[in-house]
Amino acid sequence: MRQNHHHRHKRLSRTAIAAVLVCTALLYAGVLLGIRTVGNRLEKSDAPEPVGSLDGRFASDKLTLRYANRTWVYRKRDLTNILLIGVDWAEMHSPASSGRYAGQADFLLLVTFDKKNKIVSMLQIDRDTMTDIRVYGPFGDYTGVRETQICLSHAYGATAEENCENTVWAVGRLLGNIPIDGYMALDMSGITALNDALGGVTVTLEEDFSSLDPQMVKGATITLRGKQAETFVRGRTGVGDGTNAARMRRQKAFMQKAADLIAEGLERDPNFAGTLLDSLSSHITMNITRGWLINKAYESSEYMRTDMQTLAGSHTIGADGFMEFHADMDALNDLLTASYFE
Repeated sequence: MRQNHHHRHKRLSRTAIAAVLVCTALLYAGVLLGIRTVGNRLEKSDAPEPVGSLDGRFASDKLTLRYANRTWVYRKRDLTNILLIGVDWAEMHSPASSGRYAGQADFLLLVTFDKKNKIVSMLQIDRDTMTDIRVYGPFGDYTGVRETQICLSHAYGATAEENCENTVWAVGRLLGNIPIDGYMALDMSGITALNDALGGVTVTLEEDFSSLDPQMVKGATITLRGKQAETFVRGRTGVGDGTNAARMRRQKAFMQKAADLIAEGLERDPNFAGTLLDSLSSHITMNITRGWLINKAYESSEYMRTDMQTLAGSHTIGADGFMEFHADMDALNDLLTASYFE
């Protein structure tokens, strides 16, 4: 199955590398990468290379995976992994009544920079993927690990940053305990700000959203305005078959269209990156510095990118009535050994 993970490689143009990363995550990482791509107007930053400060990020000098009758070693020197998170909560910076935040990680994308092979790869993870998450009580007391939907990893932190670190831990756990070097989280309501800053993303509706917005009927091609963008990207209940798989396809379609608009903006105006960044800044939590992003842009401006990947597996309805996605473990290990271990 290893051949499944060597998709067609595409060389990134100078503006495309920005567009790809912004739009794949709906975050400003790519906007900052775009600063590098327009006319070489910025000097390389002197910011240090380390990204985040997640405790235990490198708990061992040699991370191994036992699979297919051999021991694989994580490619620590070659890879940098950044987790991009779309967070669904009403008030990103206001604690819930219980004293804890109560968000869900509705969008998860792992972006990996491979400096040895000069590749940028992207792995989208279904929010309903069943895996271990860390669980805390209402007063912050750690109660242990349990298997549940990975989106719930974002529900137990006392701060937005703690929620992100819990989600980073859960994604790393799912993927063979690989280190995740940094994160960027976007409040999903920030999609409206992104869409409006781009002048509206045009999409063709393959599902009917008229119960949520009378203008959003199946088959229509519309330029999304205001809350329509959030409805398109987030809508699930009462839309189509109601599965997260369908929503993930819409998210990908939105990102691809938005990527084109971002690339056009960067070509027109070297200040477009800063403008877009400003429009999103109040919706973002991250542990990565601008300087690091600019450095990464210099490093990766000539990288190739692979098509976005998803985990193979199956959806079921759990005993509690909620959707579950169970990853195919052989396919997951094939992906890990093809891309992250050697």
